[in-house]
Amino acid sequence: MSGKRGNGEGSIYPYRNGYAAYAWVTTPEGNRKRKYVYGPTRKDVHEKWLKLHNEAKKGPVATNTPSLAQYLAYWLKEVVEPNLPPLTAATYETTVRLYIVPLLGSKRLDRLTVQDMRSWLN
Repeated sequence: MSGKRGNGEGSIYPYRNGYAAYAWVTTPEGNRKRKYVYGPTRKDVHEKWLKLHNEAKKGPVATNTPSLAQYLAYWLKEVVEPNLPPLTAATYETTVRLYIVPLLGSKRLDRLTVQDMRSWLN
């Protein structure tokens, strides 16, 4: 770890039932943080680490995955409100607030599954 903090390098190490590695990245807010990658084999993790390292060289990288509620708030504000009539935007906001967020809002986007959606629809 010493000497490697600023250059984005990390080592692959055993983690749970597979492996993990990290790279130092600059977040969209301008902070330096570790971003982790995981996989079942060293090779999988190495490939993910290379991809992450290349992303970090290009510019800021988000270090957390938003929940569905966080994403929907962004979507309503940045996509729906500017592009749809006010009544339609209000209807979408009501649907999100009353029917989606209470049941699925806490799920991280990267962990939202087809089974989650089927359960919600039923």
